[in-house]
Amino acid sequence: MKDNFVVTIAGGGSTYTPGIVMMLLENMSRFPLREIRLYDNHQQRQKTIGDACAILVAERFPQVKFSYTTDPQAAFTDVDFVMAHIRVGLYEMREKDEKIPLKYGVPGQETCGPGGIAYGMRSIAGVLELVDYMQQYAPGAWMLNYSNPAAIVAEATVACGPTRASSTSAICRWLSRVCSPTSSACRRAKR
Repeated sequence: MKDNFVVTIAGGGSTYTPGIVMMLLENMSRFPLREIRLYDNHQQRQKTIGDACAILVAERFPQVKFSYTTDPQAAFTDVDFVMAHIRVGLYEMREKDEKIPLKYGVPGQETCGPGGIAYGMRSIAGVLELVDYMQQYAPGAWMLNYSNPAAIVAEATVACGPTRASSTSAICRWLSRVCSPTSSACRRAKR
C-alpha cells in the first residue's frame, strides 16, 4: 500500500468542500496524504472555496501540497482517489426538482421520485465525464462517489463506466483485503 495518497475532490467549488478537506486532514494518521486537489468547472466558486481550503491545509498540514483548478488534466493526472460530489445545475435546478413535483401533489425530493429522476439524469453525464478524465489521466484511481442521487448515479456508472472507477464488487474486494483480520490497517482500527 502507498505511503501517501493524492486525492482530487470533484465539485471542489461546493460549500461542503471545506468540511471534506477538514475530514481528510483529521484522518491523516489513517489516510496519509501527499496532495489535495480541488476540481470544479465553475471558476469563481472554485476560487472562493479553494482560497479558503488553502488556508485550512496550510495551517494544519503545511507539508501537504494543495491546489485548485478548473483544468481536468491538472486535477486528475496521477491521482489515487477522486471524491466526487458534484451538483449539476447547482441549487437553481434543485429548487425546480423539488418544487415542480410538489405542484402536482408528489413529494419533491432530490434522491427519489420525479425530482430524483430529473436530477439523476443530469448527474449521470457529469459523473461519467469525471470517470472519463480518470481513465485518461489516472487509470488506476478509485472514485468515491457521493453525488446525489447516489443510487441512480452508481447504477449508471456501473452500466456505462469502465471497470475500476465503477465496480462496486472491486471496491468490496479491495476493502476486504485492506480490512481483513490480518491486515495492519484493520488491527489499527480495532485499537
